[in-house]
Amino acid sequence: MNAVDFSASRAARILRVALAGAALAALGACASLNTVRVHVATPQPAPPALVGAKVQLLADPADAASPDAAVLERAVVDAMTRAGLHPVLGESAPYSARYSFGVYLDFEASFPSAWPPPSPPVVLPDGSVIYRGWPIWGPRWIWPPPWYERTLRVEIRRLDSGAVVWSSGAVLGSYDERLAPVAGLLADAVFSGFPQASGRRLLRVQLP
Repeated sequence: MNAVDFSASRAARILRVALAGAALAALGACASLNTVRVHVATPQPAPPALVGAKVQLLADPADAASPDAAVLERAVVDAMTRAGLHPVLGESAPYSARYSFGVYLDFEASFPSAWPPPSPPVVLPDGSVIYRGWPIWGPRWIWPPPWYERTLRVEIRRLDSGAVVWSSGAVLGSYDERLAPVAGLLADAVFSGFPQASGRRLLRVQLP
């Protein structure tokens, strides 16, 4: 092999390595874009008697009347089942679990009163670049869309006394206000670490 052929071969190998590295970096970037942070708060661990117990599932009236009622209910049922509980509908049980989904506009995140902005720059679908809550000057001042907090709260009580024996809540911030696409994610976050997990914690979850 002469010097020219060797140099060409070496250059080709370097190019292949560079392309492979770029592909891996792109995959990593895509994965990070699909990763969301869910804040979970569980005041205390579940009592031993609740583990594996039959629990009557009750929806908040707003959730029961929602067009997505079946999706929300299924998300909670599946998460409870994976956690080792036995949710039942329309049956008597020693415990009841009431769940409540919600969507709230976060005014401070949408229109913050202090610098620096609460997040890195975001590229919107139309190509505009913004800081969350702060406009970026382009052809005109571009304000970001509203920032929402999508939440789920579950509270389990003893039916005989009405006492709360376990509760947990999860919050996911997003520009999207729809609940149905993340109902399962929120439900799994609420029951994450059941029955021992407690306190405030941050979960990093991959979107489907």
